[in-house]
Amino acid sequence: METPFIEPGGCNHAQLAFLTVIYGYVLYQASDLISGGSELLMLVPSVAGIVGSIVLPILGAVPDGMMVLFSGVGPNAQETVAVGVGALAGSTVMLLTFPWFVCIIFGRVKLKSGKADYSDKGPAGLLGSGITFGPSIRKNAMIMLATTGLYLSIQFPATMEEMMGADIKQQEQGEHIPALFGLVCCIVAFCGYLVYCFMDANEDKQLAAVIEGIEHKQVTIAAALQFIQKTSGSQKELLDKDRDRLKKVCRPFFKRYDFDKDRTLCKAELKPLLHDLGYWPNEENMDKLLSGPPSGVTGTSLATSMDKDGDGKISFDEFVDYLYSFMRDPKRMEKAPDYSNPAYVKYSEDDDEEEEGEEFPDDLAHLSPSQQMMRVCFRSFWMMSLGTLLVLVFSDPMVDCLSEWGTRLGISPFYVSFVLAPFASNASELLSAYTYAIKKSEKNMTTSLSTLIGAACMNNTFVLGIFLALIYIQGLAWQFTAETVSMALIQWIIGLLAISSNTQTVPTGVLILLCYPGCLMIVWFLENKLGLD
Repeated sequence: METPFIEPGGCNHAQLAFLTVIYGYVLYQASDLISGGSELLMLVPSVAGIVGSIVLPILGAVPDGMMVLFSGVGPNAQETVAVGVGALAGSTVMLLTFPWFVCIIFGRVKLKSGKADYSDKGPAGLLGSGITFGPSIRKNAMIMLATTGLYLSIQFPATMEEMMGADIKQQEQGEHIPALFGLVCCIVAFCGYLVYCFMDANEDKQLAAVIEGIEHKQVTIAAALQFIQKTSGSQKELLDKDRDRLKKVCRPFFKRYDFDKDRTLCKAELKPLLHDLGYWPNEENMDKLLSGPPSGVTGTSLATSMDKDGDGKISFDEFVDYLYSFMRDPKRMEKAPDYSNPAYVKYSEDDDEEEEGEEFPDDLAHLSPSQQMMRVCFRSFWMMSLGTLLVLVFSDPMVDCLSEWGTRLGISPFYVSFVLAPFASNASELLSAYTYAIKKSEKNMTTSLSTLIGAACMNNTFVLGIFLALIYIQGLAWQFTAETVSMALIQWIIGLLAISSNTQTVPTGVLILLCYPGCLMIVWFLENKLGLD
């Protein structure tokens, strides 16, 4: 079959290096086009929820999926499929290490009481600094760890075949049905993950309506607290997700009282809070309420009871803690006015630090809203289409180049693909991690790390599913025990780090970064010292 691409086997080393760089750069640009086109659709309200929860994860996995696909369809598929395994393992491990390390290094702030103090975004040293992310990371990490179990569907029968001394042909026959079973499991897990992403992205619209009402002064602080109380998962203590919802409700009130926008509240700025909490002070007793014990607070002033660290200012976390204690006191809640407008149900995106809406491209700013929507949809379509086309066209010759490098260097193509392929197909994630990190906010850090964990979940379901389909249809044998063990082990290390603490420091970041070369070392040790395939 004729092809416009140069056969790598006929090139000298310099020519092969040049081809590899060119193909890698094209795949990088293709990945960037797909990502950019998908993000443009976030500007279209009618599809924004679907784009962020479904379209972006799928298209983000397309480059790796295509490299796996093309690695297993040639005449020497059993040998070249190692390139696909390298792309799968390299992409998964690289996304969970390099960008994560970038987030910690460039997003770190000074720690305060063991948590990242995002109110102080000044320079932070390597020690005594770190990042804090939201509780959703822990949940996503658990899902990632669960999806690593899908590898057992093919690894277990493959190990059994090897223990019985089966040759490649016997392995292919023995793994035929398990590959089909694993493929079905991957499809179910993939669809289930997309459903979860969609529900997670669009859940709690009622909370969004309450926040919108707060911002338009249609919902009082007591009514908002009552809403959190009634819709929380536990009536005794707030769960992590409910405390996160409480913060979202408190944020617009805090902004309202913070007149000088210094992200802290002083005594004077607490005066409107007294009104909203039902104390109804006048000019004569205002100072007394602030300096002495208000009704319902025994032995301490309102300002003192909120200012836990005694610095004379009320931080947002101290504000939330006080309102949480207020919400838990039925007597004080009864005195607070609880007016709310039930008809106010518009949706509004909130931000943990600042309101950051999606901005239209500058060249479309002069157009009417309807024209902007039309242009955005058209631009998004051609960017994603062109990016996908480039991936389909250049993945196959890239696989040939990586396979040829393995042959010339006398090493498995897995190692070459592990190192080079991810930086071609996933380089945009590195830039995205840096972009989010420098904003130095908990929300942006959570968004960035969620994207990285989500990419690993997509590799464990969507890309692995493509691999299992190749094994079933092409009759290939799974001979990647060392690669599977090392890839799963790295995911478990990083996943457990994310689950154990929502604050990570620079030393933790260095440990995570070392997992990337560590994965290759584990593969080498398992293959050369323990004799695993």
